[in-house]
Amino acid sequence: MYEPPVALIPTSPLFRTQRLGEIELGRLVLLRDPADISGDAGIGVRVEALSTRGDLSEGVLRLSGGSPRFERRALNDTLIALDIDYVLEADLGSAAVRAPSSGDLLVAPSRPAAAVYVASLWQGAGGLLDIASAIIRPFTAPSSPAHVVLAWKLVERDHRARTLFEHAAPALPLARNLPRRVSGEDCD
Repeated sequence: MYEPPVALIPTSPLFRTQRLGEIELGRLVLLRDPADISGDAGIGVRVEALSTRGDLSEGVLRLSGGSPRFERRALNDTLIALDIDYVLEADLGSAAVRAPSSGDLLVAPSRPAAAVYVASLWQGAGGLLDIASAIIRPFTAPSSPAHVVLAWKLVERDHRARTLFEHAAPALPLARNLPRRVSGEDCD
């Protein structure tokens, strides 16, 4: 099949069929679950995961379709790479101190200043996606189980209004209306 050197009808983003080994770390990819007959698709990020023993696994961090999770892939697996520049934008208004859940942006003075938490990588242990290197490293939690976590979204670098993916803060339980307790003097 003939393919011209320059696309006659440009697209945004540009879609490229490539093997995993040819896709740069940190590049967005379009994913489809082969077992899903409904045709649902989502996006992910090309990453590597480093175990506590130093073993490196190639794969993608699936963002869409539930909690973000790492999926191991072979270097010769064919994927659709999205040629688009994006920025991870933190939602400072969502800052909370709590135990992290998969996909939360953790902010701390130690380790990488900001990293995405990925649950259940190695025998139930979690990892942190180092945003600068696109490598998931083992997460060794400090003595406190609570961390500063933020919601975040991926936006196109040139068109910040175009959201590519959003990880929202979990819904907080509604406050119960408890009976008020009178303290002090009674009123007549």
